[in-house]
Amino acid sequence: MLKYYFRALLLFGSVILFFAFLGCLIPRSFSFTSELAIAAKPEAIFAQLNSLENWPNWSRQFNPAEITDLKMQFNEQKSGKDAALSWTDLRGKGKIWITKSTPNQRIEYATDFEMRPRMFSSFELVENGDKTTVSWSSNGKLPWGPFYGYFGWLFPSHMKTEYLMSLEKLKQFIEAENASAPAVTTTTEFSLRVLAPQGV
Repeated sequence: MLKYYFRALLLFGSVILFFAFLGCLIPRSFSFTSELAIAAKPEAIFAQLNSLENWPNWSRQFNPAEITDLKMQFNEQKSGKDAALSWTDLRGKGKIWITKSTPNQRIEYATDFEMRPRMFSSFELVENGDKTTVSWSSNGKLPWGPFYGYFGWLFPSHMKTEYLMSLEKLKQFIEAENASAPAVTTTTEFSLRVLAPQGV
């Protein structure tokens, strides 16, 4: 009887080792994009994205109401290239910094989180009539290991959903700000000049 248990255990262990080895061979690279149209000019959207201090207004990752024990620290560069944000929470610690900023068009940034490989991301703004389409993209590589090989299949779809939910919050925040902004009234002044008849 013990011989059968031993064989079953050996078979089970062999299957586990096989799938672990297979998981190590699965490509760990990822690339994904989420996009959303917002009823606003690129300038209004860019102001929220280009300043990391504004990210808690819309980003689920930096919302103290959703992330337990979130602590954030910003560097002296408040916006644009070299602006940086360091954070800690229950999941670990990380850092984001802007590497390139083209006004009202594109922002590129990098993310380090714990011991994971660096992730590179960007925002692209394209104006179309009275709306602006925001495309949020990321690419990188998951850590080595059998678990991350299988998780690599799920990671892009999960992150696309997270990005889209944050973009929805960005849309709500900016459109609410636009709705509460005072209307601009243009007043045209006319001046009347009376010319006296010549020869009088």
